[in-house]
Amino acid sequence: MSDSTAWWETGIINVRPNSIQFRGYNIQDLVGKVSYAEMLLLLLKGELPRVHQARLLEGVLVAGCDHGPQAPSVAAARMAATCGISFNSCIATGINLLGDIHGGAGEETMEIFYSLSRKLGADENNLAELAYALCREFKKEGKKLPGYGHRFHSIDPRAAALTRLATEAEAAGEIGGRFFRIAHAIHHSLKEISGRELALNIDGISAAALCELELPAKVFKGIFSLSRGLGLVAHALEEYSQGSRLKGPVPRDDGSLIKYTGVTERELPDRDEW
Repeated sequence: MSDSTAWWETGIINVRPNSIQFRGYNIQDLVGKVSYAEMLLLLLKGELPRVHQARLLEGVLVAGCDHGPQAPSVAAARMAATCGISFNSCIATGINLLGDIHGGAGEETMEIFYSLSRKLGADENNLAELAYALCREFKKEGKKLPGYGHRFHSIDPRAAALTRLATEAEAAGEIGGRFFRIAHAIHHSLKEISGRELALNIDGISAAALCELELPAKVFKGIFSLSRGLGLVAHALEEYSQGSRLKGPVPRDDGSLIKYTGVTERELPDRDEW
């Protein structure tokens, strides 16, 4: 088959006998010198990132890795581990629960941030005004603004940590900082409009970071899956080590957590009466 009729085309990896190259770099030169975050950005963008850019992505991967068994993805992976399936299937079970609502709202948040950035143009003087108008529009339509609010945290500690990394990256001239300013402007407007603290959550702060790295919004769920996968591996292993079997979503001896809402008990009629 000639190059013009190749079945697959990729600029990511070139595999030949005794040779593996990623974006032109030999694997033996990358191993031990390039971090996980640096490798991910090399694969996605084709070039090695600068130091603070890689730290920012690494911060995103670390920040979203786990949120305890109360998170559906983690609980699902742990339940799967008690059912006798393979370890990788336990991880896949948890990953498959990550969607628009659980762990994936950052994709829509990135689209919102990119849209607001385009409206701003080169001048950020009207950022507060545009952020306020955006929040008012969501409130008028009765919609929840993705990337903000958390059922446990009024202030998400992960947001402060990633903001610090962004500040360092901006000071080093490796990012512009615009999307973090957008994220915090929206956060301020939400608080002003609602009269209460709505946390800039892990989806929102991670969205700002990935926008700063000029990644497309569609990659968000993939990167969050890589992040949460770290925690799922640990939780599945822990559940395996505890030896539990067939652990369900609620304790088997606590019927108060399950409410039956169907019809009352009835007799089965004769077949000709069905």
